[in-house]
Amino acid sequence: MYHRLLKILIISKEDDLKNLLEKVSLPEQFSVQITCRPDINDQDIRTCSIIIFDSFNNNPDFIKKIFALKNEEAVLVGCFYEHNLNILSEVYDFLDQVWIKPFAKEKVTGSFQKIFKRIKASEDAVLTEQYLDTLIDSLPDLIWFKDIKGAHLKVNNSFCHAVNKTKKQIVGRGHYYIWDIEPDEYSKGEYICLESEELVLNKKKTCLFDETVKCQDELRKFKTYKSPIFDIDGSVIGTVGFAHDVTDLHNLMIELNILLENLPFAVLVADKERSITVINQKFIDYFSLSKDDLIGQKIDSFIDVTKNFTRNKKWIIEHDEEGLLLLSRNRVLKVHNEDLLDVFGALAGYIYLFIDISIEHTYKNKLLTDANTDHLTKLNNRRSLQDFMRKTPCRRNTALLLADLDNFKEVNDNFGHDEGDKILVRFSNLLRQIFNPESLFRLGGDEFAVILPGVKKKDVPVLYAERLIKEFENTIMNEFSHTKVSVSIGIALDVDDSENFGELFKRADIALYDAKNSGKSAYRFWEKV
Repeated sequence: MYHRLLKILIISKEDDLKNLLEKVSLPEQFSVQITCRPDINDQDIRTCSIIIFDSFNNNPDFIKKIFALKNEEAVLVGCFYEHNLNILSEVYDFLDQVWIKPFAKEKVTGSFQKIFKRIKASEDAVLTEQYLDTLIDSLPDLIWFKDIKGAHLKVNNSFCHAVNKTKKQIVGRGHYYIWDIEPDEYSKGEYICLESEELVLNKKKTCLFDETVKCQDELRKFKTYKSPIFDIDGSVIGTVGFAHDVTDLHNLMIELNILLENLPFAVLVADKERSITVINQKFIDYFSLSKDDLIGQKIDSFIDVTKNFTRNKKWIIEHDEEGLLLLSRNRVLKVHNEDLLDVFGALAGYIYLFIDISIEHTYKNKLLTDANTDHLTKLNNRRSLQDFMRKTPCRRNTALLLADLDNFKEVNDNFGHDEGDKILVRFSNLLRQIFNPESLFRLGGDEFAVILPGVKKKDVPVLYAERLIKEFENTIMNEFSHTKVSVSIGIALDVDDSENFGELFKRADIALYDAKNSGKSAYRFWEKV
């Protein structure tokens, strides 16, 4: 990522060393500009990264002068013959390397490459430090590094802003000074910063904490990740912390919780993995479940919409045109659910609302019952029959019986409508004793219909008709002997799937007409002519 041009100054009367060094293979991040001259120039010395001087001058002060002039990071190499090594005792501390003359090519080349490895390591360390500083200073969260004793080694700008101190003021200092808090105040508050550091050091793994921190006389809530830092031998030498300020979110959650708790219906919230995260008190009241029973559990552990009952068997699951309903003995809940999306439109979770519609449901059912029930006889009415025929196909072996009271008009004319109503009610009760009430319909006046599905034999509806006529004669005709009322029945049977209820009614009506013309109190089975 980086490239360095290094200036190298060789103080020598000869170019042999320059020619040798120019052939040395260097790391790709570096290129060199080598200058060789017999004298020294102060400016050159100050701008060079590597200074190599030959041993033509045995004066220690000359070496000390070069050391004083060079850049602090510059490498200083001295070249000596064995016979003048005696001056090393005076200048050894000023030199980074010593090369012995005459030069051995391999040794000089190796030493020169070691210098570049050292420079590269230093450059890499500086750049890595720069990478780290740039990274942590670009983040809005608080980041810090501590040694094992709790002294801060490095922090980011957000940390400095939170404690209102500079990095220079923070580095090397401990918790109480940085956060402007006294030990007594810390021990009496909700603070756990020091204890959590100790926990991380002991567990030797990353831990997550909810911490309360005093920032410039204001208490803030943080979600804090803390991790141990290991030395190369595996021992723990410190910690690194990452703290996200959730104070505003925490306050928002408090407000949201107040809102949820004051809603007039039960609420359940789940994450995108369908794990339950929030329920309100109304939910607990409705379902007699605690938060411990549900928080963290999957939604399906409470309600599986593919089943007929909730998991605890206390609620019936029902689907109708309004959607999903939960029914218990004394309550009906309408379930409304929505996906929760994040700011990017991606799925973040789910919310379920359980709205009590018990009163509305009861009223609706009463309206439906009233609309589909004959007021006098309490049997299904013509509207109910039409709804039934619209929703239910006329299948093979469906029988239809049409029953009509004979001489009923004369009863109304001679004895009044009250007497006629009594006969209608009595006849309806007789029908209920013989047939399934769901299959009975009053079509109006004195005409009734009975639908019998799954009739495999022709004599089954005949037997029903005979029984109805017989019991009518034994009960109603005896009870209302002052009238001439009787019952006639027309029967039709669908023998294949091609027929419909409309055709079946036409046939049964023809059979009924034949029964009345035959002398009444009789039945006729429609036969194809």
